[in-house]
Amino acid sequence: MKILFFSPYYYPYISGLTTYPSKILKYLAKKNKITVLTFPHNERVKREEEIDGYTVKRLPYLFKISKGFISPQSLYHFLRESLECDVIILNQPNFEGLCLAIIGRLLGKKILSLFHCKLHLSGNIFSKFINVMVDTSIFLQLVMSTHIIGYTKDYISSIRMMKYFRNIILFSLPPIEKITSDVKFESELLKEKKDKIWIGFAGRIAQEKGIEYLIDAMKEMKNAELIFAGPYGKDVVEENSYYQYILSLLQQSNTPNRFLGNLAGCQLGIFYKVIDVLVLSSINQTEAFGMVQAECMMSGTPVIASNLPGVRVPIQLTKMGIIVEPKDSQQIKEAIKKIVSNKSAYSSETLHWNAEKIFDIQKVFRFYDKLIS
Repeated sequence: MKILFFSPYYYPYISGLTTYPSKILKYLAKKNKITVLTFPHNERVKREEEIDGYTVKRLPYLFKISKGFISPQSLYHFLRESLECDVIILNQPNFEGLCLAIIGRLLGKKILSLFHCKLHLSGNIFSKFINVMVDTSIFLQLVMSTHIIGYTKDYISSIRMMKYFRNIILFSLPPIEKITSDVKFESELLKEKKDKIWIGFAGRIAQEKGIEYLIDAMKEMKNAELIFAGPYGKDVVEENSYYQYILSLLQQSNTPNRFLGNLAGCQLGIFYKVIDVLVLSSINQTEAFGMVQAECMMSGTPVIASNLPGVRVPIQLTKMGIIVEPKDSQQIKEAIKKIVSNKSAYSSETLHWNAEKIFDIQKVFRFYDKLIS
């Protein structure tokens, strides 16, 4: 099959919206010809390159509005690539894919929408206007889709527009890989950790993550250090000011911390293994699942996650953690203390084995094999 995949952002930009599909496309590229259309999120990326057996083409654009690209030039590329493909996959949420969906529909192509989450820009009237425009574009793209793929029924049922598409929605958990170890990196981290309690955060430093509530929860917590793994600052589009805010909170609260930056697969696995607990303190519907918590569970470490649709599902499935209410620092603090004092209750060998079974990536691959055939 010739598959055309569109996403405004793509690897090496790191987020759940890029990590999930990159694993799927790497697998599908073994038997199919795949082209990814995206935009350059910075000036350093190549305009065209081969990644894991498929081609990534980055389209030109005139300018950006918030995180969106305005690109009349993309119409030519959309048409040219659509004529050659059998299946079009739209990575949602996006605004820019509407024209591609229209072209694909007119050409009679099979269109799949991979629905990760709802866009939620907080702030002024302009941000709310962008939310409305993106939601409208997504809705129209979904109307033209053959099928919509969601992570969980829990999350999809919380999105108002989805009630119109019940008959075409399919569900698949994200592709979670069991990460191998890096003995040298493990030794380095353990040397740094010593006897301290490491509270982990994995992911982009972005507003929807609610990191300020995690920092507040760690006030006066003895012998504890907050460890960040993932992109931050200028490496996260439109989130550098939030990163600066987080730095100021860490300084004001005297919270011991360290930023490890982006970690390679093996190193990320060691990060999960070495920390005592991972906290996913998300605050809105931009977070729909939290792949990092499933990865952490498969490494044997328990998790604390917000009681949000989709986000609470991994803990509900595995019992490897505690669910807390969003923006509730006191609940986060109590959950950390409870897990640290009785870690075996949330990370036994049986629970660990069960998590690996639940998040078996081969189930996901079989789902997509059947979907595109």
